[in-house]
Amino acid sequence: MRMHDREDRTARSRRDMLIGGGALLAGALAPAALAHGARAAVKPSSPRIIKTLTFLTRKPGATHAEFMRYWLDVHAPMALRVPGMRGMICNEVTMASTSSARLPGGPSVPIDGIAESWKEETSSLQNPDAPAAARAWYADGPAFVGSIIGYRVEESVFVTPPRGGTGLIALLKRKPEQSHAEFVDHWLNVHGPMAQQVPEVTGLILNEVTSQAERHDIPPLTGFGTIDGIAQSFRDDMDAPPSPERERWYADGKASIGEAIGYRTREHVIIQPN
Repeated sequence: MRMHDREDRTARSRRDMLIGGGALLAGALAPAALAHGARAAVKPSSPRIIKTLTFLTRKPGATHAEFMRYWLDVHAPMALRVPGMRGMICNEVTMASTSSARLPGGPSVPIDGIAESWKEETSSLQNPDAPAAARAWYADGPAFVGSIIGYRVEESVFVTPPRGGTGLIALLKRKPEQSHAEFVDHWLNVHGPMAQQVPEVTGLILNEVTSQAERHDIPPLTGFGTIDGIAQSFRDDMDAPPSPERERWYADGKASIGEAIGYRTREHVIIQPN
């Protein structure tokens, strides 16, 4: 068996184990939740869900492989015990990609991974009453992360992607003459819907940046500057020649987006978002 085949099989096994663990936790909680719902005269309001995209580098002296092993084998499984964790994907960065949409490339900022999480606001780091499992999960970050920057976002899904494959994550900046509101208006109402007509696109999620998520226990990752949106795009063949529809989509992006900092990624699904 070739080494990379063995590694791929190990990665799939680990991913399946983690997804299965999340399903078992959900199944264990479901009967009690249903029983409580049947007794309640008034259904409680749904908790607010926060999506965060967090960009990570490894600690000085560590290799990318060591970073990934700790992230996937130690840190990520801790998310299964966090109450209110609705989704968790570890995006391994495989290469920088600054010209995928023919946009002006931004600064080169080397990173190792991008954490994508959906959680109830009660489990947020900013909540002083966060559950103990959430606090333990956050406290483990400095063990393997060298620098970090996170963004709270509002996501808009234009093409639902299959999760667990490869994709492109791009941090986007508006043009100098635009306001953030003008950028978002065109991005969500014109550019995003255009992707639904592009045959190669198998997934597109546009995330408007609403705030920066700060931490004081890990050095900040610098170099990105002000970010207006984060795009997640998926295609079966990321290097295939573009169709006429994709050419038109790219042309609209070039006309409406000021700068892009992109990364090719491989997804490791820890908790399937729903």
